[in-house]
Amino acid sequence: MKREQIQLLLSFLTAAMLAGIAALHGSGFFYASSTIAKCDLPDFLQRVLPALWLYPSALMVILASVVLLTLRRLSGRSLVLRMIAVIVAANAVLGFVLGGWVPGGVLVLVAGLVWALAMLTHA
Repeated sequence: MKREQIQLLLSFLTAAMLAGIAALHGSGFFYASSTIAKCDLPDFLQRVLPALWLYPSALMVILASVVLLTLRRLSGRSLVLRMIAVIVAANAVLGFVLGGWVPGGVLVLVAGLVWALAMLTHA
């Protein structure tokens, strides 16, 4: 298998992982919303926190989409994919700092490592 094919395969794998993470995280939206509604929080927080719950899911879908769109380009593809790899890594680190070692954070870390491997095949 050629390096280009390995990079494409690993990039598709990472995009699929990010979409899966988004689905996994997004599936908890209604549970989180109902739990937040039962808490004794100010009205502002009860309105804002459910929307904030959707942010990581939306981010993963957007990143996966950008990856798939970028794979169609020849010029500048490596730079864009490397920038997204940094975003995924930063997201994983932020998740660990704010939320601790949770399964979703580990999945994002694994996706970032697969992506790093894809970028190394391009170097």
